[in-house]
This record gives sequence, structure tokens and C-alpha cells, in this order.
Amino acid sequence: MRRRRSPGLTLLVLLLAATACAAAMPAIAAAHAVLESSDPASGASAAESPERVVLTFSEAADPELSLVTIVDAEGDPVPDVTEPQAVAGDRTSLEVTLGTPLEAGVYTVNWRAVSSVDGHVKSGAFAFGVGQTPAADSAVVVELVHTSAWASALADIGRWLLYASIVVMIGGATTSLFVYGARLPRGGITVLRWAAVVAITGLVLMIWSQKMLVGAPSLLPLFVIRQGMLLLGLGTALGLGAVAIVLVDFWPARWSLWLLAGSGSAAALLHVMAGHAAAPGSLLALNVAAQWVHFTAIGVWVGGLFWLLLGFRTRDPEGRAAAVGIFTRVATAVLVVVLATGLVRAFVEIGSLSALVDTRYGQTLLVKVALAGVLVGLGALNHFFWAPAVRDGRGDRAGRRFGLNSRGELAVAFGVLAATAVLTNLVPGRVDAVAGAADPVPSAGITVTGTDYATSVRVTLSLTPGVAGRNEYVLRAVDYDTGEPLTDVVEAGMRCSLPERPEMAPVTVRLEPEADGAWGGAGLDFSGAGLWTVEVYLQEADGGTTVPLELEMPAAAP
Repeated sequence: MRRRRSPGLTLLVLLLAATACAAAMPAIAAAHAVLESSDPASGASAAESPERVVLTFSEAADPELSLVTIVDAEGDPVPDVTEPQAVAGDRTSLEVTLGTPLEAGVYTVNWRAVSSVDGHVKSGAFAFGVGQTPAADSAVVVELVHTSAWASALADIGRWLLYASIVVMIGGATTSLFVYGARLPRGGITVLRWAAVVAITGLVLMIWSQKMLVGAPSLLPLFVIRQGMLLLGLGTALGLGAVAIVLVDFWPARWSLWLLAGSGSAAALLHVMAGHAAAPGSLLALNVAAQWVHFTAIGVWVGGLFWLLLGFRTRDPEGRAAAVGIFTRVATAVLVVVLATGLVRAFVEIGSLSALVDTRYGQTLLVKVALAGVLVGLGALNHFFWAPAVRDGRGDRAGRRFGLNSRGELAVAFGVLAATAVLTNLVPGRVDAVAGAADPVPSAGITVTGTDYATSVRVTLSLTPGVAGRNEYVLRAVDYDTGEPLTDVVEAGMRCSLPERPEMAPVTVRLEPEADGAWGGAGLDFSGAGLWTVEVYLQEADGGTTVPLELEMPAAAP
């Protein structure tokens, strides 16, 4: 006799397979563009007018939608400043060029960065001086784009409507396939039609609010950036879902239900690719996969519970018992996936325990975790008490208790989706904590020392001011045993990389000889905060020597 496969096991295998497939996706990038450094730096004093101002962000900022304005101490815009341009060879930096030299005084750089990969907006201002040092409170903040306070709220509402609709679509397909014999419960097609309408409404709200937030004059500039392209892709997936709903209505069968499930899962993937999970890093593909599977699994579990209750209305006690038995096995397997992927994603996004309480992202995540705890508790109550009672046919009271508890579970679940919608528009805790901890760094700078592998040479590298952004370098090399300066070095330089930021290409810096036997230079080579790997190379007449170094570069003051 052929053994029947467990629906829960089947779904678990499918979800794990989806994770493996997503892990093979190419690297993509997305997150908030938080200012990490600038040249001139915040609070810096330049002896003469800079020719350009460079801003380096945690993520690439779109030069077409981002804004940079320089104003004087009276708040008047500095003339002859170009529009923001991308810095050649550095995707995370923007620059503006000053056509007219600045006179002595204090100036404020007001910036508004639109991430070129997810469309999120960040803004700020910092002061620098020419011929004088700016006071701590000398920044003159001006409004670059007037944005309605309702724009972010509309975005959150749109995402919540989208999430709820996708969950209902996925749950309708999977519960019909695995629980109700590939047939929709009575009234199910009406529910799916409304789900499609609500999903499209949510998408329209997201697009309109995004246009307001980025300050785009029309929708066309929005759809040119990656975020806009993903929104168009999301609309296509929802359109495919609408077609699938029509097919399910006229040709109710497994293939049309699988098409509905696939379109819902595709919409979930496209939304995930525009969010925090797609931030650059060595585990980017796994992060996207985990978030996608997490979203899809919630649809199977929460959306499936909604459809289970919908089908209860037309089934006798025996039919209800059979449906509850199948769904319980499915939900148990899927819940394992939901919890595992949710914990992994929370750990990645929060970064540290302090960020859990010190950032808005962490505080909102705590609310979500609390709601999720209530949700799991209600699910456990059903799993261990009311579901067995329904399966055992213990009367109408058990069915009513199961239904009441399940409706409470659904209410809390949609609260979790609301918290998730808010989280999506917040700066991840791991990024916000670093930005918030960026205090002014004293000019003492950074000094690191190291030796070559043969312990024949000792080098000392000093960076001033020693924060992410423009620095001055001084390199001294001495004989390891005698401590005497090396006099036969004909060329010196550094190869610098930031492994935790793979989107930043390694740079090679050639240093120039100085009068006192040292080698010096200056530049924006250390433009990001983090642990840098530096390989110092010394070329002598009779051969070359390399010395490995590591230095922790703090963020500049915002």
C-alpha cells in the first residue's frame, strides 16, 4: 500500500528548497543611506576654500533624486554649486563642485539622500569653516523638500494592506491544496477578489507615498531607480495573481491554485528584494532567502488559518475534524520555519542588544516580538487543547472554542504585520546604532604599528583626524632590530580594503617621501567606518617588503 505523504512535510521541503534556490541569487543592495563621513568633515576648519564637498553614505545614494545645498551663516545658498554627482569608483559617495571659492566664514552642508537601491530617504546637516572653526551649534538647517507628515503613514498603511493581501492569497492557495482537496471554500473566490483589490490599493499607496518622500516631480524619476523597478515588478506579480484568481474561478484545479500560490510568493520575493534583507554583505543571498521564506511561511500559516475557518461554515463535525487534523500538521511544520527565519533576520538587523533598546527599530521590533509571543501562545493553545478536541469530536463547544481562539490568533497576526510594515521604513538597528554613536573625535587621530612576517621591518602608520572620510597619512619604517629609519626605500604605499563592506572596492594609495624620512599622503581612501585591512608595501633597491595592518575606523560626527 502506498504511504501518503504528510502535507506539513511537503511544505517544509518546498520552503527549504526555496531557501536553497534563493541562495543562488546574485548580489543586490538595499538599505538606508546614512551619512558616514564627509570632506570637509563636520566641524572641520579648512585653511582655504575646498574645491568640492564629498559625502560618503552607508549605501549608494541616487544622484538624480538626492539633494545637497551649501548655505552661509545667514542661511543664504552659496552660488555656483553643482548638482550632486556620483564619485567615480565609489558607489557610496556623492560630490558637489564649488564654482566660486568660498570666503572666510562658517558654512553648512544640508543634504537629503535617496537610496538608489530601496528609495528610503535620510537627511541631515553639518557645518565646516573656512579660515575659522565652527561652533558646535553653528549649523544652519534649511528645508530641502517639504514632505507631508502623512507620507510615511501612507507608506506604512500601504505596506500593511499589501502584506495582509499576500498572506490571504498564499494561504487561500495552500489551504485549498492541502486541506480542502484543491477546492476553495464557499465564498472563497469573493475573498480572493477583495484580496487582489486591497493588494493593488496598498501598492498604489506605497508608490504615491514614495513619490512624495523622495520629492520626485513625477513618477518617471521614481521608476528609474531600483526601488521603482521593483515596485513595477511587484505590480506585475500582483497582476499575475489577479489572472490566477480568474483562472481559479473558471478552472478550479491544482495547477491554477499553484499559480496563485506562486504569484503570491513572487510578490513577497520582490518586496523582500527592496527591503533590509537585501543589504550588501557576505550573506546577502541567505538573508534574502530567509526573509522570503519567512514571508511565504507566514502566508501558509496565518493566511491558512483564515481559510480554515472560512471552510468550517459548510462542513459537518467529521469534515471539520479532518480539516483541523491536516492543518495542524501543516502549521506545526511551517511554524518551525517562521520562528527560525524570524530569529535569524532579527539578529542580523538589530546587530547588538543595545540597539534593541536605544533605536526606534529595536523598540518597534520589541513590540513585534511581544505580539509574536502572544500569537505563538494562542497557536499553542489551539494545537494542544482545542484542535485535539475538535479532531476527537467532543461537540460544538470544542469547535466554538477553537474558532474563537483562532480569530484572536488572526487579530494578533495582523497586528504583527502592522508592526512589520512600520519596521520596513525604519533604519535597521545595526546601522542606526553606529550613526547615533558617532561623536566628534579628537584630532589625536589613529596610530597603528606592525611588522613584516620576517620581523625585519617595523612600520608605524598615523591617520589624522582618524575618522571615516578625508585623512592625512604619515608612514614611518624602521629596522626591527636597530630601530634606525630605513633610508633605501624608493617607493611606499598602502593597499586598503573594508571586508565588511564588499561594495566598496579596495584602493591603492601611493605615498610621497617627506623631508624627515617619513612617507605621507592624504585622501578619502578610508571613507567608511569599520575594521580596515591595510597592507603597507615598501620597495627597496634590493627587494620589497609588505607589512599587514588592521585599524578600526570610527564614523565621523554627523
